[in-house]
Amino acid sequence: MLNKSQSISTRLSADDYAYLMSIDRNGAVTQSEKVREVIAMARESVGVQSLARAYLASAGAVLAVKARYIEENQRSLLVEAVLELLAESVAIVQNSATCEVMAPPLEKGLVPVVDAFLEKMLLLAQQENPRSLHRESAPTIRQRLEGALTE
Repeated sequence: MLNKSQSISTRLSADDYAYLMSIDRNGAVTQSEKVREVIAMARESVGVQSLARAYLASAGAVLAVKARYIEENQRSLLVEAVLELLAESVAIVQNSATCEVMAPPLEKGLVPVVDAFLEKMLLLAQQENPRSLHRESAPTIRQRLEGALTE
């Protein structure tokens, strides 16, 4: 059982040592500080506790759909906005699911994602020649947004 701290010793290759010493995070200067930062970085990247890792996992799930969409070479602002909304929302849900109280961080994380989605929908509704595949898409979204604002 460790009390306060434990001393360790290790041999590193020249490349690993150069990498360790190149870490510039939180003012780490000494070898010990840099090793502590490596440990902190590893902890942050493990599991769904890391938003970046959760985002990569969720984006991977949508990746096949995005790849096929891009191959078809037909651009739609609506499709792109929904694919981004899906990937980012799933990452935020995964990241928030481990919190003791889930709703506050979930809402806080979703606000910028929903805001970005709404911004794209407003853009789609306001453009004269929107990037859309169906003529009725942009007018339908425009009518719904206008209706929501006047209700």
